[in-house]
Amino acid sequence: RCWVTLLYKLESWLVHIVVDTCTPEWTWGRDAFWIAFLAAYPDFPHGSWPLWNSRISLEGAFIESWTLTEDPEDSPALITDHDTIRAVIWTEFQ
Repeated sequence: RCWVTLLYKLESWLVHIVVDTCTPEWTWGRDAFWIAFLAAYPDFPHGSWPLWNSRISLEGAFIESWTLTEDPEDSPALITDHDTIRAVIWTEFQ
């Protein structure tokens, strides 16, 4: 539940405060948003999850490493255990 709260606060901060997508703050916030999003909804990109603000693109080092790999067998998105997913994400978040 804490991850859900964090992701919505990050989403609001990005869309209403930072606004400019060409700033370092936006890049940092977008990456932090995706870390929180995946921790909150560990079945992403499979299963169901809520829509996010479309201004927040599916880009950035973290989300791209999670969803795009040259070898699909190496994709972290294939991990199905939620505790393991959150442990991987927590390591990245620190």
